[in-house]
Amino acid sequence: MFERAQRLQQRVDHLTHEVRALQDLTSRLADRAGVDAAELERMRADSRPGITPEVRDLVARGQHIAAIKAYRQQTGAGLKEAKDAVEAYAAGR
Repeated sequence: MFERAQRLQQRVDHLTHEVRALQDLTSRLADRAGVDAAELERMRADSRPGITPEVRDLVARGQHIAAIKAYRQQTGAGLKEAKDAVEAYAAGR
């Protein structure tokens, strides 16, 4: 059982590394294309599953609990996943 957990952790670590590498590549490509940081963040936000116009509007109005509920309804995500996603969006990540 320990080996399985270790393999899963290695997979998570690998995927985390890949995501960071892709984010870096995206930033470099955007820079070459003349896309500023704010526009890149808007583009990233638009590509996040579950961060719909409704969720964005609720966050903009400071209604984070309603945004989390809307995210959960639209994605079927659990409470923690939805909360993390909405908070990351609100923080501009």
